[in-house]
Amino acid sequence: MPFNAVNHAVPVLSDQLTRFFAHTTREVQWRLLERLLLAHAPSGGANLLGGIGDDIASLADELGLRDRVIPYLGSTGNTAIWLGAEKPADLVIVAHMDRASFRVKSVEGGILYPLCANRFPLGEYRVAAKAVRFERGRLVVCADGMLVSNRDGKQDTLHMDVKRGKLSWYDTVLMDVSPACDGDTVIGTGLDNSLGVLICLLAAAALRPLETLLQSRGRRCLFVFTDQEEGPADGFFGYGASRMAYVLPQPTYGCVVVDTHTSGPKLDPVMGQGICLSAVSQWGRGSIVPPNYQALAADLMTGLNGVRPHTIQVNNSYHSRSDDMALGRWTRILALSGPPMVNPHTGQESARLRDVESGVWWLSYFLIAAMNLAQTLVPRYALGR
Repeated sequence: MPFNAVNHAVPVLSDQLTRFFAHTTREVQWRLLERLLLAHAPSGGANLLGGIGDDIASLADELGLRDRVIPYLGSTGNTAIWLGAEKPADLVIVAHMDRASFRVKSVEGGILYPLCANRFPLGEYRVAAKAVRFERGRLVVCADGMLVSNRDGKQDTLHMDVKRGKLSWYDTVLMDVSPACDGDTVIGTGLDNSLGVLICLLAAAALRPLETLLQSRGRRCLFVFTDQEEGPADGFFGYGASRMAYVLPQPTYGCVVVDTHTSGPKLDPVMGQGICLSAVSQWGRGSIVPPNYQALAADLMTGLNGVRPHTIQVNNSYHSRSDDMALGRWTRILALSGPPMVNPHTGQESARLRDVESGVWWLSYFLIAAMNLAQTLVPRYALGR
């Protein structure tokens, strides 16, 4: 089984993850997540000075990854963290850092249009919001108030009711809800995809002490935090990921996407039951995980859940397309993974911190297997083909 094979190849992995989470407690995880949620993450400008890219670099520094940060990945608008050998990446792990954003259609009346899928509920919906712009060399808040959505099933309207400051035609409006943590449950806006960003940061930090293994085997993994994943459902999206494919050489093995999975009525994912795995996105309109890597993930899930219950769950229901749409034209998508959450693109997004920790366990084990570091798995699952 893959779980035993990975433990045989890297005997210290389980103990290393246990030690890591002994000091990276839920309280610490919440503090890190809160900083990401409070950051400015406008789609198309997330990696500008004053944006969430700065916060990712700061958190990476705190987690012992300062010398592994690539603040600007070419001219892609993305940032990254690398581990392993000094060579092109063998495996790329992607988590988008931008979030649901809106632009100003008309300053008069504060009329807005979405740069994302509009997932506000029917009727009137009001949520605290801020308008950010690039001014004096950095992103700054220039206005705040309430974002007001009206949806009647036929026509959608959006506007910002400004309480302080003044809108300009080139501002980006973001929801601005104070995040809260109640026990294991987190509530706010921007969990899509600050949760994925946090999982990647923690996985990189947890694996850093094992970096000599990657170097001795000539392996390099690259965690990329992409901008401009968000976009209208009926238009092109994943621009940051698409630009990355023109800058980086094709990875040896492929790419792993870490983005939130929607939980709710008639959907498989259950919050608190572990990180989600899907084999396809949007019922085949998106990418498809190769069957051999599906088999690897399924068997690894059985092993991990056997010793650590509720680490991984299958999402065989609807799963939204993400950066995988652009990346799947560049390399194979080896896993579509992410923590479950409810109410995406609203001010009441909610998730469970235990699924973040589960995500780090899953990702750490899968990366070892996917980089062919457990040699007995290579012929069994035709890895690298």
